[in-house]
Amino acid sequence: MNRRLSCLALAALVLALALALPLTARPAVAAEPPRSVAEVASATFVLGCAAHVGALDKLRERLQPGGDLYLPRLPDGAAKPFLQGRPGEAYIREEAGVTLALVPGDEQCAVFVRRVAASAINAQVEKDLKAAVGRYFTIQPGGRETKGALTSRFVDLVPTQSYREELVKKHGREPAGLRVIVTTSESANPDLQAIITIGLRQQP
Repeated sequence: MNRRLSCLALAALVLALALALPLTARPAVAAEPPRSVAEVASATFVLGCAAHVGALDKLRERLQPGGDLYLPRLPDGAAKPFLQGRPGEAYIREEAGVTLALVPGDEQCAVFVRRVAASAINAQVEKDLKAAVGRYFTIQPGGRETKGALTSRFVDLVPTQSYREELVKKHGREPAGLRVIVTTSESANPDLQAIITIGLRQQP
């Protein structure tokens, strides 16, 4: 799928993600901080990356001072490891060791977690996705892949039948859905134990 079609597919799916996170629910998340690192990281990912697929400019606005998702921005030097040499920005929840990175040119958003158990972050992300977008997407296991000390677990967001029909009617093609990838390692790097990303799901 070329870049233009990818953008169109992402734009078609972002509305459901945004609608599934009602404005009335967001202040409650801010007013009642999650208790564990897994909850902090998952909430940052779901309310940030997942809710703004194809709309990273809007997420950036909400991360600024005064925004309802405000996080302190890392200085450019400190942000470099999270951006891998690409232009972008990184925002941190220092108390939990959670960093959100934005790379607008590649339409990428990722959450990095300094220290968290693999089982805890995997379970929390799946739970929060179901609660946030379960009305529009079926949340299902997409398999896993292991490379050395790294294990990537895939969670697929497949449009439900009614939402699928709506997308096909509106855009004239089968929606791809989305894939969340949770990559974990408790030994590869003691200061980075999980990375959570989201992107288009490849059609079988």
